[in-house]
Amino acid sequence: MKNDDRILELLAESLKGQDRIVAELKGTNERLDRSIERLDRLDIKVDKIEGQLIKLNIQTVENTRAIFQLAEKVEMIADLHNRVSKLEKTVYK
Repeated sequence: MKNDDRILELLAESLKGQDRIVAELKGTNERLDRSIERLDRLDIKVDKIEGQLIKLNIQTVENTRAIFQLAEKVEMIADLHNRVSKLEKTVYK
């Protein structure tokens, strides 16, 4: 009988330990679920930011192209004085 009582005590302690482990696992699973939800929200935010970066890059390329076109026009206007002077010299000779 002594051995049976000891076996029952050990089994009871083992079950209590398993209950604690199960409770800890449930807590861990809940924390993981919350972490996964936060990661999903972050993933959505990252996708939005990537979309905004793509739009910003496209706008930057357009602005750069516009600046180069403007620089060409400014160069033409700056050279206009030389072209007019040369023309005047030719015409009024």
